[in-house]
Amino acid sequence: MVDIKVDTAVETPEQAVENTVVRANNHPKSNQINEALTRIQRMAGIGVLTASVAHELNTPLSIITATCSNLQHEVEDNSLSMAQLLKYIEMIEQSAWRAARTVEVLRNYSYDEAGQTAVTDLNMIIEDALTLVRHQFQGEYNIHIQKELADDFKTIVCDHNGLTQVLINLLLNARDAMLPDGGAVTVKSWVLPAGSRLNGSENQKTAVETYAVSVSDTGSGIDPAIMDKIYEPFFTTKPQGKGTG
Repeated sequence: MVDIKVDTAVETPEQAVENTVVRANNHPKSNQINEALTRIQRMAGIGVLTASVAHELNTPLSIITATCSNLQHEVEDNSLSMAQLLKYIEMIEQSAWRAARTVEVLRNYSYDEAGQTAVTDLNMIIEDALTLVRHQFQGEYNIHIQKELADDFKTIVCDHNGLTQVLINLLLNARDAMLPDGGAVTVKSWVLPAGSRLNGSENQKTAVETYAVSVSDTGSGIDPAIMDKIYEPFFTTKPQGKGTG
């Protein structure tokens, strides 16, 4: 949102405007509106992903419960060996870590700290986003997730939560593009050396080493007729009440 203000207008003797001074300022409410929209999208995403999060938590908790039950029975009948005890402890520890990691991912995604940058691993951001959609995609929508992640990444400085939200939005749009039959979504990450061409363009090249991420799906694709509208804030091809994208 931009305020446009005409400061002066100089007229000629023929009453024609010869010179106009125009000042354009960002509206102070613009940032507030954008931040509010970001929060709404983030919270809506949490609602959509509830089933996936519940599954990601339920699985390790079920393992912990079953392991504790086995441990109790073997202690009672005096059949528990030290090797089996160590195995049970390892299973409980790994499952607890998985549950804690899921909670951390959800907390980071829902926490309102947009714009806060930190040193992080780009592939970890991708894994965080996939953690929140994996069960829903595979269990409810028949969508196979493929990963092709570079293993030579260095850490980067970025807005971890903001980038996670971007990836989740892309994944959810990919999901919707493959309704109702499902398909496959592929997430790739790779390194572009300095001087690499962007999208095959001779005029656009990377000035420094650049990390890239793509999300692709087997859906019908974007109609070329609406390609110039896809970056408009409220443009959508979805039915009313089904979000944007």
